[in-house]
Amino acid sequence: MSAGRELGRRAARALAVDDRAPRYEAALRDEAEVAAALTWAAADRLAVIARGGGTRLDLGNVPRAYDVALSTAHLGGIVEYEPADLTITARAGTPFIALQATLAENGQFLALDPQTHPGSTIGGIVATNASGPCRLRYGTARDLVIGTRVVTGNGTIARSGGRVVKNVTGYDLNKLYIGSLGTLAVLTEVTLKVSPRPREERTLAILMPDIDAACALTYRLLRSALTPTAIEAAPADGEAVCVTIHLGDRRVALDRTVRDITAYAAEAGAGGIEMLDEDAARDALDLLRAEPVAPEGGLRVRLAVPIGEVAWAWREIASRARAAGLAHDIRASSGVGVLRAAIAPGDGALALVRALRALVREHLGTLVVERCPTAMKAEIDVLGDPGDSQIIAQRLKARFDPHGIMAPGRFLGRL
Repeated sequence: MSAGRELGRRAARALAVDDRAPRYEAALRDEAEVAAALTWAAADRLAVIARGGGTRLDLGNVPRAYDVALSTAHLGGIVEYEPADLTITARAGTPFIALQATLAENGQFLALDPQTHPGSTIGGIVATNASGPCRLRYGTARDLVIGTRVVTGNGTIARSGGRVVKNVTGYDLNKLYIGSLGTLAVLTEVTLKVSPRPREERTLAILMPDIDAACALTYRLLRSALTPTAIEAAPADGEAVCVTIHLGDRRVALDRTVRDITAYAAEAGAGGIEMLDEDAARDALDLLRAEPVAPEGGLRVRLAVPIGEVAWAWREIASRARAAGLAHDIRASSGVGVLRAAIAPGDGALALVRALRALVREHLGTLVVERCPTAMKAEIDVLGDPGDSQIIAQRLKARFDPHGIMAPGRFLGRL
């Protein structure tokens, strides 16, 4: 029995991942079809890569094999939405923008705010643990996902968590699937916590003389009683850094918050403070959600470091890239210790990644290569050094994907 459509050469190339093209496509419309497709693939030992909108497939190592492109793009729709409970359940193929539009009708939103494209699906966002500037206040998918339904590598349908926020019974298996790149199971349904849309929102752009001053302002804000939604840093002219602070609250509270931030910024050496109008604020936040873009053949890395090491990591990236003659662009979510850097192609790019990864590890951080040429993926594990966690990861893989068909080789340690 075949659950997939055999592909011609052109169609197969359109579904390629890291220059590897599948033999079959399985475009599925419900959970039962997903289970049937994975049962078929397991029986024939066919390697499967699940995809929603196909917008985040650059992430991960080169697959060892790729036989079936399993599409959940048609597995969409809202299953249950209880505005009073602040929860929503959606099928994995639901477009992210459609889910947000449904929530907006009741003055609510999902606080995951990664850069999205028209085809981005909620399943793909959760499977890659994608997030954006709002994670400072609201957290990531690991904080917002409270229930999942999946199909494991042997075709078994499994559920974890629930559809109410206070469901705390048993182990939190949801977190196994978040960021797993589809290497354990295919997400078919997700239940998420949502939030009321703030009554008012304001965005400040503050020019700081350098990254150290920008981080000093960040630390002051984090130590205060203020609750900014996002604190993002981006390069300005020369060594200057623009700190964008987004706020959401009632008007009276926002007025007080803006006064406090203005005072803190002046004490930290701000060269200018601007309150952005609605259009400028939207453009600024869209730019901050977007990953820095590297030229063709370049790469993008994501560093996660302790908050106190953000300025150090920024300087290391900049100085080492300059020393290697590589153009670069850096962004930092300074309130949570996440930096992204786009690096132009060049002979020293791989050596730069290796050097930065070693340095970051010494400072209790990690470095992930989010995008790079396929040839570079053969030289380095883009997700980093698995360390002692590899044994646990191997056992989980054997439990959830006993035939090793789910995106083999894509995960940490080329699992």
